[in-house]
Amino acid sequence: MNANGQKKNGNDDGNDGIRIIEEIVEGFWDCPNCNAKNSGSAQQCEACGAIRSENVKFYVEDGARVITDTKELEAARSGPDWICAFCSNMSPAASPVCTGCGSARSDGKKREVKEVLPDSGKKAGGNRDEPPVPVKPAPLWLKAGCGVIALLLLILTFLSCQEKPARIEITANQWVRTIERAEYKTVREDNWAGEVPSGARKVSSARQIRSHKDVPDGFETVDENYYEKVKVGEKRVEDGKVDLGNGRFQVKYRVVPEYKEEKRTRRVRRQKYRKEPVYDEKVTYDIDRWVPIAEVKNQGTTADPQWPESGASNNVVPRVGDISEKSKAEVYTVKARKVGESAEFEIKKLRDKPLGFEQFMKLRVNTQWEAIFSGLGDLRDIKFQ
Repeated sequence: MNANGQKKNGNDDGNDGIRIIEEIVEGFWDCPNCNAKNSGSAQQCEACGAIRSENVKFYVEDGARVITDTKELEAARSGPDWICAFCSNMSPAASPVCTGCGSARSDGKKREVKEVLPDSGKKAGGNRDEPPVPVKPAPLWLKAGCGVIALLLLILTFLSCQEKPARIEITANQWVRTIERAEYKTVREDNWAGEVPSGARKVSSARQIRSHKDVPDGFETVDENYYEKVKVGEKRVEDGKVDLGNGRFQVKYRVVPEYKEEKRTRRVRRQKYRKEPVYDEKVTYDIDRWVPIAEVKNQGTTADPQWPESGASNNVVPRVGDISEKSKAEVYTVKARKVGESAEFEIKKLRDKPLGFEQFMKLRVNTQWEAIFSGLGDLRDIKFQ
């Protein structure tokens, strides 16, 4: 330990450049009589004069004064205070009699020297309670707004779950039927030899560059960038503290080096390479494939739904010019209004399912049906029976 109360050690933990420093710092205690804050070494309250009794607890704060005076350091290291058995006053370890009532030290007991646990919820290393941080109440307008939104959501949910009957009349309908098609055609393609599909008919071929490979081609001297870790400073990290039992604390720090990456340049000799082409045979060929062509569509309002003519062939083995059906799609739409009302609405789904052919065929113009609506006015279903 140096003259400033610091004890320095080398790389005790084997870590790169980490040093350990120990300091003796001044603590505090609060007067139980008037709650005044006193320096740890004070034997009496500096505000009201009350004695520092055995119930007093020491604490230390961040940035506490480091003790450097030789006599103060000697007093801090002399040991914990002792508590008088007659008046509960605390006296320094070096005092043979109680500084409060004069009783002999042999009848007293020593304060405990103990390690201060971190994250205790109080000031670092101490027992001075932090006042709770008051929670700022939410403004009245925000509370009212949240209440209104919650009420609206509750109402909407309630109405959505309700079901109401009503009679409807069909005013119009429309259907659309579509077929996607493909034609069996001869198409011309090219690919590398070995990747030509079966059934292809070769038209021509040519030797072409397919890729390049790196081939060693001597050496060259070039500038190369690299990064080097450079020490730029140090920081202290607290590594524990001990309550010395006399109003002072011993604090241990790890002095950790800080680094940054700096860019450097160096001359290096390295292998050169040249790009050498790799040749392969490119084949042009004809092949018969199914190729998508324009879809066909039928739509109407009054006539029964009919599929359009797709021109599909029935050949088991396809021939060039044949047409096939790939997929079919049908969409049915009905317009209706509630009996006695003029506003129209569109029906494409019932119970979240698309309107089907059989349902569409029943919903003819001018027919009337019993229907079910939600509390929000949305059509849910139609009673077909």
